[in-house]
Amino acid sequence: MKKKLKGILLVFGILLPLEAQTAPVGAALGLRAGLSQEPDQFVVGAQAELGKLGQATVAPSVDLGFGDGSDVTAANLDLRFYLFPLPQTGIWFYGAAGPTVAFFEGGSEEVGLSLTAGAKIPMQKNSHYNIEARFGIGDIPDLKIMLGILFGL
Repeated sequence: MKKKLKGILLVFGILLPLEAQTAPVGAALGLRAGLSQEPDQFVVGAQAELGKLGQATVAPSVDLGFGDGSDVTAANLDLRFYLFPLPQTGIWFYGAAGPTVAFFEGGSEEVGLSLTAGAKIPMQKNSHYNIEARFGIGDIPDLKIMLGILFGL
């Protein structure tokens, strides 16, 4: 666990300061789905981009995980940093970090930190897809791979 944490923090420590450009961000709401590891679950949820907070984009989400003998609901409050675009495609790569509160079947809850690496892929005028890997630190799901769609408001 300590090696994993050190590796993730090293990657984010290198990448987050590299932000030199600003991706176009407007308010958007959408859905997402994917898989999580530890617990091994199918995950569905809702996500949003609410606008800028300094250089970061506020990106809250709620995920519902099913399977592996229990259900987990996770509330995430991420600050997303758009790092760099893929030239001539409109695709932006991002890193994010924020607190996660996980509510487990049976009434227990845990608070942890999620670190995220992802890509924003344009779809049409104010809408886009996103794909991301979420790494959990603490007693929250260890890894989530999510694919989502956001519709601009």
